[in-house]
Amino acid sequence: MNERISFPDVEATLVSFVAGELAELADSAQVVTRVPDPRPARMVRVRRDDRKWRDDCDLSETRRRQNSITDQSRVVLECSDEAGEAGVLAGRVRSILSAASPGYLGSVWCDHIDDIGVENDADPETSAPRLTVVADIYVRGTVLA
Repeated sequence: MNERISFPDVEATLVSFVAGELAELADSAQVVTRVPDPRPARMVRVRRDDRKWRDDCDLSETRRRQNSITDQSRVVLECSDEAGEAGVLAGRVRSILSAASPGYLGSVWCDHIDDIGVENDADPETSAPRLTVVADIYVRGTVLA
């Protein structure tokens, strides 16, 4: 019988971790999973998007293998700043991710982070400048009893 493995909520883990790291850099950006109302002037929105297109390999190669305790998550971090500094914010977020593995993201062990890149992606609702940081994050699950 296969082991039952529970995986952490990658979005919640990253919201907490990135917010803490930005605070250490004296950056006031809010890190969220949903855009609040009113919309913050400086914000990082974290979302898991395992279906986002991959040029580097076939999607069948990116799924968790049977009996694997590691979960691979494609995450998108949307960085926006009304003052026009979305690029600076994206650079900080990217550097935070690149320095994070291997290691703990809060209480979650992260084996590896693949930096996929940055996209220039203006917000469709407001036309505000936005850059998205895309990464694959490999986190360890827990075997259930």
